[in-house]
Amino acid sequence: NDPFGNFFFGGFGNNWIDHQQPKRFRLDYSFPGTELNSVGGANFGKLLVEWMTPPIRFRGFGGTNFYCSWIQPTLFASTLITNVDNPSIQHVPYNGGAQMDFHLAFFSSIEATFSFGYAVAFEHARRISDEWMVSLKIL
Repeated sequence: NDPFGNFFFGGFGNNWIDHQQPKRFRLDYSFPGTELNSVGGANFGKLLVEWMTPPIRFRGFGGTNFYCSWIQPTLFASTLITNVDNPSIQHVPYNGGAQMDFHLAFFSSIEATFSFGYAVAFEHARRISDEWMVSLKIL
């Protein structure tokens, strides 16, 4: 019954300007398509399936001081079950989404990854929410 004893899930987990890995939807606390910390429970199980294509590389996409060297699309779907031991308060949401990462170079020495994504979450065959994500990781 103590909310501080629960696990909470939600969102892609990326910040607008970030220094961590771009594909944060892989982390155990993220659940894209829902608001941050909107799904909670005393215990949980999570399953994630991901299809990541090889990067699409560019030879000359940009100029001397700013260019994109590759892009990489990713599709994912996950499901989460909370309160496994108590079916009366159990939640089983699932989601699906996509993320696109662009590897950028500024002034020939500063690297960055620009990411955007979209995910939709469902529960009981009803759409409960959706989410957009935009993030810039400066390496």
